[in-house]
Amino acid sequence: MTNPESEKILDRLRNNYQYNRFNEPAVMAEYKRILAKYGYEQMNRAIDSLIDGCKDDRNAPMPPMLIKACRENPNISDARNETRCDVCNDKGYILTKEVIERNAYEFVYYCPFCQIGKSQAYNGSNCKEGKTNAVCLPITEIMDEQAIAQLRYTNNHQQAMTDAEKEELRGKLARMGLRMPAVLNRGDAWEGKDESCPF
Repeated sequence: MTNPESEKILDRLRNNYQYNRFNEPAVMAEYKRILAKYGYEQMNRAIDSLIDGCKDDRNAPMPPMLIKACRENPNISDARNETRCDVCNDKGYILTKEVIERNAYEFVYYCPFCQIGKSQAYNGSNCKEGKTNAVCLPITEIMDEQAIAQLRYTNNHQQAMTDAEKEELRGKLARMGLRMPAVLNRGDAWEGKDESCPF
């Protein structure tokens, strides 16, 4: 949640509850810390449920009550990972290219290893209205453990830039008035020379 959104939430709490301690800096800091963990829409729904549940209460809900209300009102789009997912790079999905009858297709699979990925799971036959055959399967359906380990390795290790990418970067820097020197490949400078490398 952004700062302007958290201010809107705090304004809602100030306007709906007569007694609050928002003028105390420590209390305000704790509310802002909790608001930063949740999404705006989810927190709005949580406050709606608190207002509907306690119509006679004039005291602002304490932070633990807000957390409990947010957990009771989950929002799929607000899913966040505690740590970076090295399978999907925190996108929640993995695109794969497959050739079927000489036609190239892209298929999307959700990542079952992170919260963002689990929120991307979809099965159209579970819809209450407008059931479809559309399904988003986990990447484990088509990749074995070794392929997933290779995907993790690739995502965790920076790939060297291709010559085309280097030229594109040089062009962008030149347009900005900066110059990127041409870098020799490792070993090129001393190739074929008898003397030893000084470093």
